[in-house]
Amino acid sequence: MLMWRAGVALLGVLGIVEWGCSEEIAALGTTVHVAAQLAAAVVRQSTMEKRAVPQGQSEVDSLEVTSVRILLKRLKLHTTGDTSLQGEEVKVGPFVAVFAHRERQLAVSTIPPATYRRLKLEFHRLTDEEVSRYANDSLLWEFATPERYSVSIEGRVFTPAGASAFIYRSDVTANVALPLEPPAEVRKEQVLSLLLHCDPYQIFVVAGRLVDPRDERNRRFIDSNLHMAFKVLKRTI
Repeated sequence: MLMWRAGVALLGVLGIVEWGCSEEIAALGTTVHVAAQLAAAVVRQSTMEKRAVPQGQSEVDSLEVTSVRILLKRLKLHTTGDTSLQGEEVKVGPFVAVFAHRERQLAVSTIPPATYRRLKLEFHRLTDEEVSRYANDSLLWEFATPERYSVSIEGRVFTPAGASAFIYRSDVTANVALPLEPPAEVRKEQVLSLLLHCDPYQIFVVAGRLVDPRDERNRRFIDSNLHMAFKVLKRTI
């Protein structure tokens, strides 16, 4: 059973750990688990401060996000003295990080003992060669198109006219460094458990207003918000 606390999520692997198979975790030694989940599903205009809509933006009454899929090149943990090229690789891709209502495991990896201060996500657009290679891949096909998208968000928007489904895609690339607060000191034969949150509010709220992802005039605002939508939480397992 998962139990949350604000401190560092570390447990000695000396007995049974209720995360999959305890024998597998023990064999891995010093281990990091990373899971992904939507922080919230629905964003409502009524919960926000009433402000004028900035020029070039359209808005909706509320918005529900059902899934966010990000194509990543790497997932890394960094210590204080690391450069951007250093760090411990948790997972190497390309691979898809899926954020949904239910938590999904993203990576399990062996890491050396150290004090880790940030988790880095590397958003990725497939190269032309990768597009050909992954066009029929069951997990990557959505990103193996001529547009070479890196982000795909699905949900519904609600207006006075009713509900409408939407899919918002972006080709944005970014290296997103997420701080671990406080830093995570990982010793030998311990487990670090991290939950990566994606918050739709941070993506679709612009200048205090919820905007319509179907309106191309909002694209530049939404794309610029994407890197701010992620947060990493430490927890006990």
